[in-house]
Amino acid sequence: MLLSAIVFLLSLSALVTFWQPHGLFSALVTCLSGGLIILIASLSHHAWAHGIALIGWAVVALIAVSGLLTLGLILLAPRRVVRKQERLTRALLVGVWAWLLAGAGWTWAFATGHFIDTVWPWLTFIPAFSLYLGILYGASLIGFLRVSYWHVRRADTLVVLGAGLLNGHEIGRVLGARLDTAIALARQQKKPVTIIVSGGQGPDETVSEAAAMAAYLTQHHFTGQIIQETQATNTLQNLVNSQKLWLQLPNGGGRVALVTSDYHLFRTRIIAHQLGLRLPGQPAPTLWSYLPVAWAREFLAIIMLHPVLHRSVLLTLLGINGLWLLI
Repeated sequence: MLLSAIVFLLSLSALVTFWQPHGLFSALVTCLSGGLIILIASLSHHAWAHGIALIGWAVVALIAVSGLLTLGLILLAPRRVVRKQERLTRALLVGVWAWLLAGAGWTWAFATGHFIDTVWPWLTFIPAFSLYLGILYGASLIGFLRVSYWHVRRADTLVVLGAGLLNGHEIGRVLGARLDTAIALARQQKKPVTIIVSGGQGPDETVSEAAAMAAYLTQHHFTGQIIQETQATNTLQNLVNSQKLWLQLPNGGGRVALVTSDYHLFRTRIIAHQLGLRLPGQPAPTLWSYLPVAWAREFLAIIMLHPVLHRSVLLTLLGINGLWLLI
């Protein structure tokens, strides 16, 4: 029975991943299936299941530590995490701190027996929604790791997504890694490759990101066709505007692949899926020293992809919490 349940959950994860290899839904199914396997193995009396449970809880611990570090960066260093044109308001940060303190208080009360006949049962929606966000974080991390290890083998057109320029016109390490990855992939192809560089001009930039990227490609001896998309200011516009350009190429651009940073590729694939685009992606490496900050920013952006869903889940949990205590 135990083995059958584990095989079923593994098969379900594999099937959903095959159906939607880089989507958030398949990552959520994988995350939840993994959690159920850990729980089943933990309750089993078989010796081999205890080994699975031990490994599983170790993975959960690593994800939890990663999540706490990400949360710490967001709360303690918001200016490093959030881009210049965006901001976390003081009211929002105070609200998050209050949420964390309330969650800690609920946990303490529940663990020490100071729970019944207090206000804490009315706040059960707080740890419940926190668990929901934790599962979402785990799924996002799984998605990030999956796209980081799947690479493109064949492409006719590469779309390189822009990133901010240093000093208004210079290619930084993040954008340089994306361009170097695109050049390396283009040189592996047997036929000439077209590269579409996508990125507009920010308020603190003297040239468009696309123009700087095109110049970088030329300086690094890329001899294929370069097309500049100079209007996009976010990932959605990168994809929409670039699609208009590759559809004008012979055979509609042929096999089109996306090139962006490893931490950014998962969200890019989600947005592409929402646009009805099934595009492979090539991850560009990121320095380990920069990755925690970049991933914290990226996870915030992943959450903001579905704000209505998250609000609906919170309101549902709040309603269930109230009904449970009133009935």
